[in-house]
Amino acid sequence: MSFARGSLLSSSIFRKQLVALTGLVMVGFILGHMAGNLLIFLGPNIFNDYADKLASLGELLWIIRTGLVISILMHIYFTAKLTRENSKARRTRYEVYTPSADNKFARMTMIYSGILLFCFLILHLTDFTLAEKEGAASVLGAQKLRLFGLVWNSFLNPWRDLVYILAVCSVGLHLSHGIQSFIQTIGFNHPRYTPWILKASVILGIIVAVGFSSIPVYVMVRQHTIGY
Repeated sequence: MSFARGSLLSSSIFRKQLVALTGLVMVGFILGHMAGNLLIFLGPNIFNDYADKLASLGELLWIIRTGLVISILMHIYFTAKLTRENSKARRTRYEVYTPSADNKFARMTMIYSGILLFCFLILHLTDFTLAEKEGAASVLGAQKLRLFGLVWNSFLNPWRDLVYILAVCSVGLHLSHGIQSFIQTIGFNHPRYTPWILKASVILGIIVAVGFSSIPVYVMVRQHTIGY
C-alpha cells in the first residue's frame, strides 16, 4: 500500500493534477471572498452581518480555513517540486502546461506571483481575520463599526492601498493562468470551446483584480469627497 502511494506521488502527472486541483480550491475561495468583501459597498450593517454569519460557523470555519491553508501549501510545494525537476531535465524554466503566446507573461511569473500571494495572505489574515475588531482601529467618527471600521481605516493608508492593489492584480493574473493550466491538465482541448474558455479565464482574472481593487479605491475616494 505504501509502495503504491509512493509511486503515485512520484508521478509527475499526478503531481500536476494536484497542482491543478488545489489551484481550483483557491479559485473558489477567491471568488467567494471577493463576493463577501464587495458587501462593504452596502454599508457597515450588511458587511458586519456577513462577518458575523461567517464567525457563527465556529469550528467549521476553522476547518475550512485549515483546508484552504493545506491546499495552498500543497500547491506551492508540488509546483516548486515540478519546477526543480523540469528545470534539471531540460535546463530551461519550468512550464507546467503547454506554452501559449497568450499566457506567456503569466506563465513566466506564476511561481513568483504565487509566493507573493502566500506572503500577502499571511499579512491579510493578520490585519483583518485575527485582528481586534472592537478596538480603536474600528472607530469611525464616534462609532465603533467593528470589521467595517477596521477595513475602512486600514484603506485610508495610501501605501497599504498600493500594496493591496498590486497583490490583487497578481491574484487575477495567477487565477487566469491557473484556470488555463487546469483545463490543459485534465486534457480538455476542443477547437471550438477551448479558445472561449481561455478568453473567459482572462476576463475572470480581470474581474477579480478590478473587484478587489475597487474597495480601497472606493474608501479613499469617498473619504476625501463626501466622507464616511
